[in-house]
Amino acid sequence: MKEKKMAIDYSGLLTDEQKRSILSQRLTQFAAEAYQHEINKQVAEAADNEEGTKAANDALAILDSAITVHQSELAKLPAESAAE
Repeated sequence: MKEKKMAIDYSGLLTDEQKRSILSQRLTQFAAEAYQHEINKQVAEAADNEEGTKAANDALAILDSAITVHQSELAKLPAESAAE
């Protein structure tokens, strides 16, 4: 049986402030993860562990992409008002 796709505007269910908060929180999480992978990469390189270095580099590439997308979405939001 084919699954029927819903055409819900998920973005429309959130205020700009909610979106800004979600994006900012996720950026912080991604930055923390990237920092951890940078440390893992240093450890792997020090141990001459090619597999560990590759795994860290792969994770960092994904996080770089995620950070870029989230920064782009954040930039699309209207500027915060002084009242916020």
